[in-house]
Amino acid sequence: MAKAEAMTEQDTNRDRILDALLRIMASRGADALTIRTVASEAGVSVGAVQHHFPTKDRLVVAAMTEVNERFRRRVAARLEAVNSEEERLRIFCREIACVEGDDLTDGIVWVAFAARASTETEVRVIHAADWARTEEVLLRLLVAAFPDDGLAADDAALLLAVLDGIAVARAAEQSNRMTPERAERLIDATLRGLRRAG
Repeated sequence: MAKAEAMTEQDTNRDRILDALLRIMASRGADALTIRTVASEAGVSVGAVQHHFPTKDRLVVAAMTEVNERFRRRVAARLEAVNSEEERLRIFCREIACVEGDDLTDGIVWVAFAARASTETEVRVIHAADWARTEEVLLRLLVAAFPDDGLAADDAALLLAVLDGIAVARAAEQSNRMTPERAERLIDATLRGLRRAG
């Protein structure tokens, strides 16, 4: 019984640490991440943070992993409820572009992680693999939504580049320049352009 309680406490601590990681990265950036800062934000001991994430690099990777997992769960739940292939594509696009909801925390963490990918090999490897998988999913969704348009890998890459740019604008600027409505118009225009080109 004591072992089970200890495991539950470790799981609870890990969840609190992950939530703290995301709050810190979204409000103060990755440079503010330290084991001590995360422990204070999470209300746990330094040892508890080190048990799960022994280095700053592990903290950064954990934050991105958590954002990816949240994204996958959220998108899977939304896609499951929709029968239209075109609507499934549009949901995925809106999620990638950070159009849904007012909470940009995941997008901000993603932008911080992507910025680190340009200079840190371990982060770059994770980011490149994630984005390659994302492009593959996007291609499958495009082909399912528009099966007669001859869409191919470069079409998915172009769409992903547009979605990526929208996400960066939304997360980095947090201004009225890239409103959700404008983002939707840009996504629609890109999809129309891809279909004409196909």
